[in-house]
Amino acid sequence: MPWNDNSGGGGGGPWGSGGNNNNGQNPWGQRPQGGGGGGGEQPPDLDEVVRQMQGSLRKFFGGKGGSNGSGSGGKGGGAFGIGLIAVVLIGAWFVTTGIYQVAPEQNGVVLRFGEYNRTTQPGLRFKLPTPIETVLLPEVTTTQSMTIGTGPEGQMLTRDENIVDIDFAVQWRVDTTGDNVRNFLFNIRNPEGTVRAVAESAMREVIGTSDLQFIITEGRGEVSQRTRDLVQATLNEYEAGIQILQINLQTAQPPESVIASFRDVDVAEQDAERARLEATAHANRVIPAARGVAAQVTQAAQAYRDSVIAQAQGDADRFVAIYDEYAQAPEVTRRRMYLETMEQVLGRSDLLVLDGDAGALPFLPLDRLGENRNRGDN
Repeated sequence: MPWNDNSGGGGGGPWGSGGNNNNGQNPWGQRPQGGGGGGGEQPPDLDEVVRQMQGSLRKFFGGKGGSNGSGSGGKGGGAFGIGLIAVVLIGAWFVTTGIYQVAPEQNGVVLRFGEYNRTTQPGLRFKLPTPIETVLLPEVTTTQSMTIGTGPEGQMLTRDENIVDIDFAVQWRVDTTGDNVRNFLFNIRNPEGTVRAVAESAMREVIGTSDLQFIITEGRGEVSQRTRDLVQATLNEYEAGIQILQINLQTAQPPESVIASFRDVDVAEQDAERARLEATAHANRVIPAARGVAAQVTQAAQAYRDSVIAQAQGDADRFVAIYDEYAQAPEVTRRRMYLETMEQVLGRSDLLVLDGDAGALPFLPLDRLGENRNRGDN
């Protein structure tokens, strides 16, 4: 056999030589010396190594060195080493799984055996090691934003039975007041989907109670505010732990298929408004002038009335005065009245009185004497 010892010593085998001669022919080394064969080097004893290590540890921690013998001293050293290793492992377990960091934009939600226990603020925090306590770190200061209304979901029916295309943006974040961080983690499964569904439903309700013209003109701000209030109230009822920051109505217009007709309507309304303004300006210009003319006519009529009354009163007073004079001297008064009347009558006529003894020439243009006299009077 190839592992036999050819030196003629004791019986050979694959585990060593039978005698003291060791020619290096045994790849597994020599077997230990015993009563039946030659002696060699003994392999290291594992128990002895463990006892030496325990003795060194006891010396390091202030104990007494152990002996080579077995018995109660060896058993005590082994228990001490196992306990020390256990303490080190438990300490490492506490350090590696019991300390956690909460970032400034986060809150820490600590679960004890899977049940909510407490909420912690940013900073270095401590907890019982895993799996006794675990921690969730949701971001609570980050503002989330989404746009709703692109596509068919943006077409909504108004109160006056018109269709309007709506495009609006929703800004939200986690509400950190009270137990809202806990509610955010455990009361809703899909926060973004919940916010989208609630916002779209609220916008449809607000649009359904408003007229188209109001929505696309001066009512955009009111529609956004009413929608935000309704979304926040619904999420509070769900205890979702979400705060709606703002809802911005970005687009509000009729559908593409009828937008040309709506533009024509807008142009017609603008023309009507312009005509109304022009009519108002014309009325403001004409009515004061008419009122001025009416006032002038009224004042002229009043003046004429006053003059007629005054003249009639004067004629009456003069008649009374003449009558008084006539009562005192009837003949004189009668003759005076005759002469004054004749003066008035003849003063307005073209009567010419010729004296035949004056020697008037026959070719004298007598019909023009009255005209010259009238020009002289003027």
